Amino acid sequence: MEKTVITNHVQLQLRIAELRMYKDIQEEELKLTLKEAFKALNIISIFKNTTVEQPLELAKSVVNMTIDLIIDLALGRYRSIKGFISSIILERFTTSLVNNNLMNIFSTISELTQRFKKRESDKE
Repeated sequence: MEKTVITNHVQLQLRIAELRMYKDIQEEELKLTLKEAFKALNIISIFKNTTVEQPLELAKSVVNMTIDLIIDLALGRYRSIKGFISSIILERFTTSLVNNNLMNIFSTISELTQRFKKRESDKE
């Protein structure tokens, strides 16, 4: 902001009006910016604006993180050197397996669940 020298009452009133107008403009810009930020954070709009590959990458990340957690808990990653080394090797193997065959994994799981549901309905 520039400094202005105010010598009388009229200049003071003009400067106050100018600053109020400047404040109103900034408030409107802030409102628009916040609206855009909230739209960007809206979960539904995130998935509306995604390409086909983005949900697949999200699913890969979720599956990899879940498998890593299970491996860490099962092998005791932070309890011993053997657990640490074996968990790292197993995590790398499962990560490459999941990244290359995620769709096959999902289709196999869905087939198994459908068979289980069908078997349960046949028993009844």
